[in-house]
Amino acid sequence: MPQVPEWLDQNKGCTHPSKRTVAKTPWAQQALGLRRAQELSLGDGVTVGIVGTGVDGGVPSLAGRVSGDGKNDCVGHGTFAAGLVAAAPEEGVGFVGVAPHARILGVRATTEKGMTDADSIAAAITTAVDGGCDVVLVSVPYGRSSKRLASAVEHAAKNDVVLVAPAAGGEQSSAPAYPGALPGVVGVGSVGADGAPYPSGRKPTPSPPDLVAPGDRLISVGPGGGHFTASGDSVAAAYVAGTAALVRAYDPSLHASDVVERLQGTAVRPSGSVPGPLSGYGMIDPVAAVSGVSVASEQARGTTVRPYRAPEPELTVSALSAWGVAGGAAVVIALAAALVVVVPRGRARGWRPGAPMREPDAAKHG
Repeated sequence: MPQVPEWLDQNKGCTHPSKRTVAKTPWAQQALGLRRAQELSLGDGVTVGIVGTGVDGGVPSLAGRVSGDGKNDCVGHGTFAAGLVAAAPEEGVGFVGVAPHARILGVRATTEKGMTDADSIAAAITTAVDGGCDVVLVSVPYGRSSKRLASAVEHAAKNDVVLVAPAAGGEQSSAPAYPGALPGVVGVGSVGADGAPYPSGRKPTPSPPDLVAPGDRLISVGPGGGHFTASGDSVAAAYVAGTAALVRAYDPSLHASDVVERLQGTAVRPSGSVPGPLSGYGMIDPVAAVSGVSVASEQARGTTVRPYRAPEPELTVSALSAWGVAGGAAVVIALAAALVVVVPRGRARGWRPGAPMREPDAAKHG
């Protein structure tokens, strides 16, 4: 049985629906140019496996596209990740998932209260692969690997599945997380709206990320509907998984290894050596990944390219009642607890080092 961290209060109830929604487009969507990418691909015909705490199939923006044995989500993290990957647009709502026509296969890798271990994740990955997924997102990492987990990663590769996972275990963790640290997995780190690694002061891990994506106070859906916010590598990874779904839908002839190569080759490069210790090959670029035309190649041709810059968002979501989820004994993952922070105003300065945003306000628990 998974070990229960001392701080996890399993007597708290499930995450309640939120009564709040955000009408304006979240900063991360603007920074990634999702609207342009979705002119090319919407993820039709692609199934994305969400390995985590389950996915609430009754959420309006996901309704009719969720299957699998994990269609209930007490914690809320799996539903949040699924929303980032594939939430459909709703009238009067600025938030939308990366691949809103993709289907979701929810596979629970945790107990109802959010506990997991390496073998549980391995079993869930295998279920998702055997269930016909084209892309699998592991949204709840663990602090150690196992033979079964390594075998599950190999199983995904043999079955032409793009496997995506967070590079680190939590907002304040510099320890590697699994399976993201294993070969054959796209490990994802997070950046803030200023383009700097998130959180501020983040240190390199023995296994650096392959790619980075927005991961500071993201907006998505939760169990029962409404909007929540969350931060960290585990939610940043959803943007990479969603982009992989766009690419696979746009060009089904690409093998999983080709998709990964496309994601890395079209990423917006950081300064310094590549792959970098904190940013890997750079920040995911959905438009370039789908089209196959990188920013670097456009610049070489003298073409004007869209910079990674978003207008100042006016996004505020009141603190909501939720509770924490742990990703195992070795890595404490403050995922669902981050669903309750307030989204402040911010300025996207583009993909370049800059002064980091302040840390999120302290979470409030109900």
